[in-house]
Amino acid sequence: MKRTSTSLIALGLVSVLAVACAQEASGDLALTGGDGPSAPQVSDDPAAVAQRAVDDVTDFWHDTYPEVYGEEFQDLAGFYPYGPETEMPPCGPFELAYDEIADNAFYCPDDDIIAWDEGTLMPELNEEFGAFTVAIVIAHEYGHAAQARFGTPDRTVDLELQADCFAGAWTQRVASGEAEGFGPGDVDLDKTVAGMISIRDVPGTDPNEAMAHGSGFDRVGAFQDGYENGADKCAEYADPGVDRRTAELEFDDSEQQTGGNFPLYDEEAPNGEGLFTLVERDLNAFYDAVFQEMGDDFTPVDDLVLVDPATDEVDCGGETSSGDALEYAAIYCEDENVVVLDEAGLVPALNDIGDFAVVSEVAQLWARAVQSQLGVADASDADLQADCLTGAYAAWTYPVDGVAASPDLTMSGGDLDEGLMAFLAYGTQGDGASVFERTDAVRTGFFDSYDACEEYGPLG
Repeated sequence: MKRTSTSLIALGLVSVLAVACAQEASGDLALTGGDGPSAPQVSDDPAAVAQRAVDDVTDFWHDTYPEVYGEEFQDLAGFYPYGPETEMPPCGPFELAYDEIADNAFYCPDDDIIAWDEGTLMPELNEEFGAFTVAIVIAHEYGHAAQARFGTPDRTVDLELQADCFAGAWTQRVASGEAEGFGPGDVDLDKTVAGMISIRDVPGTDPNEAMAHGSGFDRVGAFQDGYENGADKCAEYADPGVDRRTAELEFDDSEQQTGGNFPLYDEEAPNGEGLFTLVERDLNAFYDAVFQEMGDDFTPVDDLVLVDPATDEVDCGGETSSGDALEYAAIYCEDENVVVLDEAGLVPALNDIGDFAVVSEVAQLWARAVQSQLGVADASDADLQADCLTGAYAAWTYPVDGVAASPDLTMSGGDLDEGLMAFLAYGTQGDGASVFERTDAVRTGFFDSYDACEEYGPLG
């Protein structure tokens, strides 16, 4: 995240091998801490999982392709698991070496084959994100094989997101109990979110880059689109006349140095106003504008209070909290009209993920203040509605043609991924909503604005 600026400088990015598809982005994705997801369901034989996926996704396309494209699906020429000691898969004129395609999976149109690194990539995905993520990689690559058959050219990132969408449509088939090789119990959608974020583009990538695959937010969103709406919806992704809207943003020169992160505190910021100062002012401005559109008046949140559980006490709703009760606290105090954050534990943990992980937590609490003012704080889906409103605020900071609606903050590349990673690290909402559901709610607000958050209940 950065202070709002209209000065953008394009940077050149280094291309990778043309067949690369599932290569992991740099940086580790923690799945522990707080109330994050449980350990993944790991297979003793990820190679067998990949083969089951080949068989089942083949069946899926034999059933689905005629429904979507009106033609019979033609079987692929072959499937090639490989490793450092195996023969390399064929791929047209390329003389492939293992070090060029290590940790990858890809579809090669010249030879009509799907290949994957069975020695390193699949075992690592299995251990870190669970066996079903291995299957999703196969489903994604199979999406590219389907694209080769219907033959619509398009921007690379649009085709990659379509393949993610197709993988989501196949996953819905599994979740519905219609797959032969997998059952509903194999599906772990929160681990799927984590796995897809791990193979996102490196933050700061230009979506028009020849090898762009999409941010984690984009990839998870496309997968959710297929999961919720089926392969017919995915077919709409391939349209050479329309570039799909993505959340992927290229870094400018200053962001290249900072990784897109802005100092939290005033004394560290170049203009004397750190992220906490800016986001407090910005959220109040955002909701003032929203309430004006709704024909109402917004009462600004009075303060963003940062506390140290070891030394501080907080009066909130007639009760005084201190010590353990404030550890990893993120609270909206309705009576006092203040937001409280644990500065000693929660803030640095979130900031280690990225500055937007901090912003999204603060914005979620501001949404609680909004719900309180509108009288909907106790609605059954209030938690998801707060996530949706957080997505709407994120869109306020997103630059369109280089300019954000926010007067103070502009989103940087990778910011929305940081918000999703915070969900993964710190778990479900009070109502038990999954990370997958929370991500969908954020997407709803981000793409469809605050009024779409009435999907989760009335806004007053």
